[in-house]
Amino acid sequence: MSFSNSLKEFFGLGQYDPANDPYYDDPAYEEAGANAYSRTATAAEPRTREREYSYEPRDYSAAIISVRPRNYNDAKEIGEPFRDGDAVVMDLSNVDKPTAMRLIDFAAGLCFAARGKMHKLSRTGDEHLVFAIVPENARTTVSELERAAHIR
Repeated sequence: MSFSNSLKEFFGLGQYDPANDPYYDDPAYEEAGANAYSRTATAAEPRTREREYSYEPRDYSAAIISVRPRNYNDAKEIGEPFRDGDAVVMDLSNVDKPTAMRLIDFAAGLCFAARGKMHKLSRTGDEHLVFAIVPENARTTVSELERAAHIR
């Protein structure tokens, strides 16, 4: 063997022959080749099975929390009760219009993430800007939300 071939093999660049490799080992097979393909094989059971869920969504009467935020930092007063499963009525008449829009966007994001519903309770031209957000399976009517907002 030449010096260049020895150098190639040392760095792993030469031709590879697994028969001469001392670290190469053939796997030992349990069965002979002919017995491995016998026709008496049983069908394999599927490894996957249907998942069983214990969670079933249920309808419930949510508590109605009334909130009058003064700035965007009060968004926590809207998010925490909603996350806990309560309906939240927001009276946004005490904040400026850009902040009110940010709070409405925040509430819309909450509703989207938790599959809730958003209701506009104030009418167009009304001096109050009132919205309500209701969790997914809460049994709360719009009239109950309006009563909590002191609209009716």
